[in-house]
Amino acid sequence: MNELPEMTRQARRGRPLRQVPGLADDRSEPPVELTVPQRHDLVDLWSRLLTDVYVHYDQKKALYGYDPVRALLALRRQIPYLGPAEFLRELTLAINRLRDQHTQLYVRGTDLRRPSLVATLPFLVEVYGDYRTPTYVVTKVSEPCDGFAPGVRVTTWNGVPFSRAVDLYADTLTGGRPDARRARALETMTQRPLGFLPRPDELWVDIGYRDPAAGDAADRTIRFEWHAIAPATASTAPDAVELRTRRAVDSTSETARRARKLLFQPGLWQQDLAGPDLVARASSWMPTALPDAISAREVPTSHGVVGYLRLWTFDVGHSDEFLDEIDRVVRALPSRGLIIDVRSNPGGVIEVAERLLQLFTTKTVEPVRFALRATATIAALADADGNGADLADWAASVRTAIDLGEVYSQHLPISDPERCNGRPVAYRGPVVVVVDPTTFSSGDIFTAGIADHGIGQVVSIGAATGAGGANVWTHDDIEYAHHVAGVPLPPRPPGIGYSIAVRRAARSGTAAGLAIEDVGVPGEEPYTMTERDVLDGNHDLIEFCARLLTTM
Repeated sequence: MNELPEMTRQARRGRPLRQVPGLADDRSEPPVELTVPQRHDLVDLWSRLLTDVYVHYDQKKALYGYDPVRALLALRRQIPYLGPAEFLRELTLAINRLRDQHTQLYVRGTDLRRPSLVATLPFLVEVYGDYRTPTYVVTKVSEPCDGFAPGVRVTTWNGVPFSRAVDLYADTLTGGRPDARRARALETMTQRPLGFLPRPDELWVDIGYRDPAAGDAADRTIRFEWHAIAPATASTAPDAVELRTRRAVDSTSETARRARKLLFQPGLWQQDLAGPDLVARASSWMPTALPDAISAREVPTSHGVVGYLRLWTFDVGHSDEFLDEIDRVVRALPSRGLIIDVRSNPGGVIEVAERLLQLFTTKTVEPVRFALRATATIAALADADGNGADLADWAASVRTAIDLGEVYSQHLPISDPERCNGRPVAYRGPVVVVVDPTTFSSGDIFTAGIADHGIGQVVSIGAATGAGGANVWTHDDIEYAHHVAGVPLPPRPPGIGYSIAVRRAARSGTAAGLAIEDVGVPGEEPYTMTERDVLDGNHDLIEFCARLLTTM
């Protein structure tokens, strides 16, 4: 790593969490100060959002037997007995019981100039084997550690069996299925975005591990101190105002993904900052102008040479540029078959994911359709001229749904159907798409499009995709929409942010009308990861997919 610029080396090191102002204090100190009236304001705000705007309100109540508004009323009675930090923890837990990664409370702090920080440990843990008897293995280490290297098995976390530690952490997170919660926990176990998740409870972690190469040697223990790094957003990330309300993304996972790139692929992270030149991950990979979003290569297998396309994110600012680059890349890959890997893809701009489908099929692509909640507040927002670009198409059906006592408006596409069609097919060979429970949001939507248009087979590691079935808006979007409609909202205290699911997604094509939220998109072909997969570049997974391609 000596060839890396000093700026990148320093970015990877970060600084100890205990030295970061606002994070180094005792846990009783809140990341933001909240007066008692501000705590009541937050309860009022979330009660209004859930009652009037939150699109999955009735679904979540029915599915989980949990009424979040009643929980907020109970929390209001506890305000005199809770400090600010305790109040924020209780409010976060109440919201997270909805199991909705799109609907989150964010404690950002009052210093808006401070970059988004991620609390990190210098290694990555992945899992293989049956979910009932998982094996957790270190697959990447950012700094050399004596005896602690890729391939060692993690056995304990601060003396707690590691599987149990993952489950305990998963219980504080979101996810519509147990496997999704565990996958999300493992994804952020050692890289935790502090803009979206509470800071770790401990300043350091004692990791118990076993080295298989040492035979029957006893378990060892090593201590790591939490550090804070600022991974920055990708240069290709969307910043256009018109895209803000047309996204389906897990911002927590996107930020964690950027942190992993800084820690374990610092050269590529540095190249991302340099600009849009053609970049290859390594000599075996194709150069691409969008390396933060796209990786591609030819892979020799026992079934012949196939193409492998990894889509890391759909959160890019220019869908035409993204499609042009995918078009160029897949035309250069073998026609024998293509593996599209969207594991750990946190989603992004909805149109980007849906427009991509036309490169792989001659069928007419039908975009996923979205509906609003049928409430008086939503009707007022949809009728407002200032919200016309986002909500006008739904205005009439919201009013009709209210009159008829229905829960949702008409389901309509967010993506323009004409833009989802018309490009020439770029790849005509058979296609297999690989997903897991961290394939989320626009990743769910892309996978649904593959399945519902008969483009290819879906291989699922775990039960299904991550089950993020909504269009998500941030507090800025919500506040603007209410402002132009003349609908007041309770005030939002400084340093506090949020996101919320505004429009629910329903699948199209052969699965028209089926929900994605809490269900995901199941795979036709289940697969269990092996030790060789996690330590040797997905070798067995690629062989499995290559065999499937020969049958299509």
